[in-house]
Amino acid sequence: MARRGRNIYKRKDGRWEGRIILGYDGNKKRKYRSIYGKNYNEVKSKMHSYIEKYGDIRGKGDTIGIILYDWLEHKKEYWKPSTYANYRRIIENHLLPYWSQIYPEMLSREKMRKFILTKKDDGLSAGYIKNIIALLQQALKYYENEHEDIHYHISIPSFDEKNENKSATKKLPTIETINEVEKLLYEKEVPEQAGILIAINSGIRIGELCALQWKDVDLDKGMIHINKTMQRVSTYSQRHSETEIYIMQPKTSSSVRDIPLPSHLINFLMSKKGMPEEYIVPGKRVCYCEPRTLQYRFERFLKKNGFDIFRFHALRHCFASRCVELGFDAKSLCEIMGHSDIHITLQLYVHTSFNQKRTLMERLNQNF
Repeated sequence: MARRGRNIYKRKDGRWEGRIILGYDGNKKRKYRSIYGKNYNEVKSKMHSYIEKYGDIRGKGDTIGIILYDWLEHKKEYWKPSTYANYRRIIENHLLPYWSQIYPEMLSREKMRKFILTKKDDGLSAGYIKNIIALLQQALKYYENEHEDIHYHISIPSFDEKNENKSATKKLPTIETINEVEKLLYEKEVPEQAGILIAINSGIRIGELCALQWKDVDLDKGMIHINKTMQRVSTYSQRHSETEIYIMQPKTSSSVRDIPLPSHLINFLMSKKGMPEEYIVPGKRVCYCEPRTLQYRFERFLKKNGFDIFRFHALRHCFASRCVELGFDAKSLCEIMGHSDIHITLQLYVHTSFNQKRTLMERLNQNF
């Protein structure tokens, strides 16, 4: 009988024997390699060393690398191009360098622990590591469904899953700075003028702004309709670095939304409105301006006018924080931001100022 649940036995001749699964033959019967020793612990140690060096090589199976690519190609037709590109990027950047030549039988709790530590050392957040592991699990589950006789179980060790709010640690512009940028934009005419003002007063994402056309702006009702986004996606063609612009529906149904605009912005847009099919932020060589180009233009505008450089996405953070300071309720703000979960809005995009905290604390005096 095997000892302690391992495939290690004491033979009649007094020696201990351990058997490592190498794979399956043509009749789907397991093939083994025997490891011998004087006692249980010696065999166990030898087996561990062998697996660490050579792995459990299967005669008819596929490596994790092959399984991952097979899963990608099978699912490609069901995903948006951006989803496929994102998953493939995760697989090629994080999973393949570690697991490419490994067979699923070699998966162990210890290997997963080392993988997690490696990714944490690379500076990845706990949430992102969980997403990476989830992709691996999905690919192996697909492989299981394609092979009824194969069943895998990945033992995921516990690790610190503290949700670090990296955005909060980055230096964000103050609301006063955003107010100065907005004031200058009303005075200074630049091609991206209307677009940046809309972003400051609505918190829309840069991809949503780049896909926004004048037909999506209803000035009579004082609102904008968000129903598409723009993204540059790798096509993974023969030329590996080739990319293409996609204008598509937002990732979630919550991102499809109508956002009311403040009166001062509506009055300004009245004088700027173009033809229905024209883009709010025009391009130079093409009719639209892609997100990466808009980011470059925005940074040049800040630098030229004496502001510290910050990312365009910071406008979204500052919009949410400003709304909270003005007394917006969390549910309304969540819908304006296009989030499916109110906690995302509060945890990632709301950063109250010290003055706001002081104002709230002063309310205690009213009850004194």
